[in-house]
Amino acid sequence: MRVLLVSAHGADTSYGGAERYVSDLALGLRDRGYELRILSAFPPRETPEGIETAVLHATDWRTSGTRRLRNHLGDVLSVPGPALRRAIADARPDLVHTNNLPGISSAVWESARQAGVPVVHTLHDYHLLCPRTTLVRRDGAPCRPHPLLCGVRTSRLRRFAGAVSHVVAGSEHLLRVHRGFFPRATEAVVRLPLAPLDGAAPEPPAAPLRTMGYIGGLAPTKGVRLLVEAAPALARQGLTLRVAGDGPLRPELAAAAARGSLVYDGFLDGSRKLDFLAACDVGLVPSLWDEPSGPPYVVCEWLAAGRPVLATPRGGLAEAVELLGGVFPLEPTAEGIVSAVAGLRDEAAWRAALAAVPQPDDDAFERWLDEYERLYGAALGTPAPAVEASA
Repeated sequence: MRVLLVSAHGADTSYGGAERYVSDLALGLRDRGYELRILSAFPPRETPEGIETAVLHATDWRTSGTRRLRNHLGDVLSVPGPALRRAIADARPDLVHTNNLPGISSAVWESARQAGVPVVHTLHDYHLLCPRTTLVRRDGAPCRPHPLLCGVRTSRLRRFAGAVSHVVAGSEHLLRVHRGFFPRATEAVVRLPLAPLDGAAPEPPAAPLRTMGYIGGLAPTKGVRLLVEAAPALARQGLTLRVAGDGPLRPELAAAAARGSLVYDGFLDGSRKLDFLAACDVGLVPSLWDEPSGPPYVVCEWLAAGRPVLATPRGGLAEAVELLGGVFPLEPTAEGIVSAVAGLRDEAAWRAALAAVPQPDDDAFERWLDEYERLYGAALGTPAPAVEASA
């Protein structure tokens, strides 16, 4: 089967979770014998080996203000232009699987429909409802979509949603928020797999806990400022807060590290990321926005490292708290972070938290691929192909 995977930043894993998702799917399906091509809106820094990537635009919205404005205009216009038609024709797909659509717009759905190709769409955030993709303001406060500005944009993006036969989300929450957007689509929740980490499993955490860790984007929506506020109180208790990642709040993290409130490790990937997980005893996910996925990748990684997680019970994270052992709620305030950590410092509570962490499943990733194969088969009106994963 030939599949065209469409996403704003392709399978560029240096960018974020949606891109890692596309990369994981592309590599997994390739190993099962699928023919994959990726369509990226912007030039990627990284691409999966052996999988061709086509690019729509010469510039990236992160470095080009003009490109950013054109993205927003493209969302409102959503015109199936010749570039999209040509990309689909060149790929000759049996199925188009779309993901994040900045720089592409929902016009890709209509282009696929005109070519007679079925469409599966995976939701990763709130881009179809909110130009910021988060449903929150820049300071992390909740934002209700403006009925005129956001409403017009969403109605334009929605006009081609009838071409999508199946819509997928990583949580019930994300499907619920988008309910009514896809008039004909069959809905499915496909949660991220709790698979083992690459490399050797880290040693068990310290007892009692001494080090908390946050790894991810340094943005207000992620609750990073709450960590900075909580850090002095944690330090006074003899605890260490370590933060890794990059983003607009990096200067604030660097300043807090200079004051000795916390340790800032910068952006980490590969083996350095694994070392960071191993150096921490518990993971913190104090998000202020409604995290779309339940669980997101970062929760899966902490659990796979054998570390309990303290997370804001909002959006998909609320489902992670409910469904997964080892994930415990925290109130998204500086005081809430300090209180949640204090609750795990009791010896019996810490032992119980460690015992609740589920073991990573060697077969979880293959079952995740199985779910997509079933969805692809349903979209094509045929059973999923019986293709065995290569050794």
